[in-house]
Amino acid sequence: MFAPNPSAPAASQSSDVQQLVGLLGSLMPLLLRFQSQAFEQQPFRGSTANFVIPNPALDHQAAENLVTDIIAGSLRRLSGYLEANAGRHAGLENGVPIVTQAAHRFAARDYAEAFNLIWLAYRAIEAVRATDPQLPPLRAAEQVSADQTSSSVH
Repeated sequence: MFAPNPSAPAASQSSDVQQLVGLLGSLMPLLLRFQSQAFEQQPFRGSTANFVIPNPALDHQAAENLVTDIIAGSLRRLSGYLEANAGRHAGLENGVPIVTQAAHRFAARDYAEAFNLIWLAYRAIEAVRATDPQLPPLRAAEQVSADQTSSSVH
């Protein structure tokens, strides 16, 4: 399993990304098997040939897109959470520079370090939540935001 290493030198960051992509790539055969089983159970309207035929370049690009989506979503979630709560809960302001640095690493396509910093931000939030029971969990704040967005659309 991929484990972020906060003390990893910059030279190993490339190998961290490759390791992460490799782990995601190793999921592809399992996902393809699930997909083919699902197609056998319920026919898909359209061609499945592009999804079933192994293609390492396509798998690599899909894995990279998945990683960037995960990181981008996490950065949005953390930024919104800190913006909404840092002024009202002591200690959360320490997460702001971590998320800012993660955004910079993401922009530089240093996905391993961005992922590592995001993990540190989540950990920092949990440390503050352990001492401040009034601080809402990250997911709860996200749900309130989603509810407000959906009610303003209707």
